[in-house]
Amino acid sequence: MGKLQAALLFMTMFLIYSCSSKKFRNSEPTINGVWTDSVATQHFENRSDSLTWDMEMFKRDVADEQSGFLPPLPIKVGAFPVPDYDLLGENSFKGLISGGGYKVIKDKNLKFSAFSVKRNELNKSHLEKRKDEVFFTIIILTDTIDTKNYNLSGNIISSRNHPDYVGEGFTKTKDNRVDYVAFKTVENKSYAIINMSLFDLNFGNAILVAPQKDKSFRFLQIDLGKSQMKNLEDKIDNLLNTKKGSDFFLKPGNI
Repeated sequence: MGKLQAALLFMTMFLIYSCSSKKFRNSEPTINGVWTDSVATQHFENRSDSLTWDMEMFKRDVADEQSGFLPPLPIKVGAFPVPDYDLLGENSFKGLISGGGYKVIKDKNLKFSAFSVKRNELNKSHLEKRKDEVFFTIIILTDTIDTKNYNLSGNIISSRNHPDYVGEGFTKTKDNRVDYVAFKTVENKSYAIINMSLFDLNFGNAILVAPQKDKSFRFLQIDLGKSQMKNLEDKIDNLLNTKKGSDFFLKPGNI
């Protein structure tokens, strides 16, 4: 092979490698083919661009703020403008669910709360056939129950950080208080903070909380699996019927 032919072959191979390498470097990871780095960057910029804001929703939030109807949550819920949800796709948001209730184990009272995201275009592949998915459940041992005024506990979940979602709540005992915040990101990462203790919910989406007589806390993180809100109570009942679940709430140092 002559020097000219060798040089031309080398240049051709170099160009092929460069083009394929550039194409590989520019490829973006996606979530359902919708959420990419460029979409995330545009969404970040939209948060500061008043032309993208949903002003009707913002006005409703301001009215809610002025009404003062929200309970004393761990973090005060503020009113602030956000980009129109449909900028990320017409069905990128289909709703959120907050739920809760009471359970009894022997002579102990428990208050549970949970947050769930409904099936949408961004999470449908992860949810498979489920209509929603609970990403956080908290079960709290308490020594006082108010089934009349319901002012000893409260929770709320907000979509104002769409496509990320934040929920928060509290439960009061006779001489203590359990505060919690939980959030789920569009990348399917979930975390919770309970009285300043941080939990990676990808290691377990349910946290059991036992306030102690000395005012400290004990936590137990457990995974309840992929649950819809409609079958969550059954999973909680099954958990409380296990030795691990019942023993945690029946320990001598608990309130």
